[in-house]
Amino acid sequence: MLNINNISKSFGDRKVLFDLNMDFERGQIYTIVGSNGAGKTTLFNLITGFLKPDKGDISLNGKSLTNHSPVKINERGITRTFQDLRLINNLTVKENILLAFKNNLGEKIYNAVLPSNFFKKQNLEFSHKADKILEKVHLSNLANELACNISYGQQKLLNIGCCIANDAKLLLLDEPVAGIDKDNYLRIYNLLIDLKKEGKTIIQIEHNYEFMEGLSDGIYFLHHGNATFFKSYTGFKDSDLVKEEYFMQDAKS
Repeated sequence: MLNINNISKSFGDRKVLFDLNMDFERGQIYTIVGSNGAGKTTLFNLITGFLKPDKGDISLNGKSLTNHSPVKINERGITRTFQDLRLINNLTVKENILLAFKNNLGEKIYNAVLPSNFFKKQNLEFSHKADKILEKVHLSNLANELACNISYGQQKLLNIGCCIANDAKLLLLDEPVAGIDKDNYLRIYNLLIDLKKEGKTIIQIEHNYEFMEGLSDGIYFLHHGNATFFKSYTGFKDSDLVKEEYFMQDAKS
C-alpha cells in the first residue's frame, strides 16, 4: 500500500533519515519506535507532504506522493493526528467532526451565494454520520461540549473521530495513548482493532509497550537514520540492537 523508497532528509548538517526503506501493507497496524530525535515525526511529515525529502520517493498504491501538497495527499486517502492534537477548541465536539468531512459543499466560498436549502440534504446526512462517529468514539454525550472542555483522553478520541470522518484509508497516529487515563486507553485500543477490521491501515508512533505489543502487526525501529523491521513485539524486545539503543536509553531517562 505505502512504500518508502530510499528516503533521505537532513536539517542543515544534521542527517535525520538516510536511505530509508519501509513497506506497509493494507489492513495492518504498524508501530514506529525510536528514541527522541530518531526521525519519527519527520517521517510522518514526509508522508503527509509537510516536508519534502532530499532524496527518494514515497508512493501510495504505486503512485508517487513526493511532490504533492498535504491537501492532495489527504485527498489520496491519508490522514493523521499530531501530538498537539490541533482541534478547534472554540467549536463543539460534533462541529469538529463535521468539519473533518470531505466534499463539504458549504466550505466552498463560491457556494455562499446559493440558497441554504441547497445544502440541507447534505447537512442532514453529515449530521447523521457525525452522530454515528461520536457513538463509535464514545463521545455522544459530549457532542455539544466545546472541544477545549473535554478531557485530554476524550480529545484524543475526538482526534481519531476526525480521522474517521475524513474517510481516509491510511491513518497516521502520533502517540495515540500517551498521557491518558485507563478508560480512554481501552477505548482507543478497541477502536483501533475495529478500524483494522474495517480494512483501515494504521501507522502509529507509540512508546507504550503494552499497547505496542497488543496492536502491532509489525514494528519499525528507527535508529541512526534508518529502520529495522520486526514482525512481532517479542522479536523487537529481545533484539540486542533495541536493548542497547532504545531500552537502555529509556531506562536512563
